[in-house]
Amino acid sequence: MTDAIQTENLVESSLRESWALFKDDLVLYLVATLLVFVISAVTLGICAGPMIVGFIQLVRKRMRSQEGTATDVFDGFSEFGASLIAMILIGFGVFIGSMLLVLPGLIFGFITAFTFHAIALDGLGATSAIGQSYALIKENLAPSFALLLIVAVLNAIGGSIIFGSLLATPFSLIVMTIAYQRLRGATHADSI
Repeated sequence: MTDAIQTENLVESSLRESWALFKDDLVLYLVATLLVFVISAVTLGICAGPMIVGFIQLVRKRMRSQEGTATDVFDGFSEFGASLIAMILIGFGVFIGSMLLVLPGLIFGFITAFTFHAIALDGLGATSAIGQSYALIKENLAPSFALLLIVAVLNAIGGSIIFGSLLATPFSLIVMTIAYQRLRGATHADSI
């Protein structure tokens, strides 16, 4: 398969599947997103990583047609250490990279896009998850770039509209979770 076909297949199938999953459980994802936002804000971002990990685990449950509730986002606290360290490392890497003319910070953010997915779905530690994200993106550069560009544009549009982030954020996390499973499935047999 050529990169163009892989890119089209990854983007189209991830968006289509994500939309079906999102619209079927809209209230669940909205309430879960509100919980993530509130807990992250109240803890000044310290609990943002575990809450994101919990959200990704909730998405996987629903992908498998298992029951899930909005409070399942708290399950991410089982990976508190790894997700907090990953958040600090990514934040530090993006900050330092941004100090070096912005582009290195964007590149670092790009290559670490699947870090929390590796923690949530594969149980990896912080540095291993960053390595897993880098390896997946390196092996699938064109499809990953196309998908992450679409997700970034979606979040930018959502962030510019009042309460738009409540819709854009969960949809983006669902898209990224499905894409991670697909990309990982291309190199590993146990994708879901």
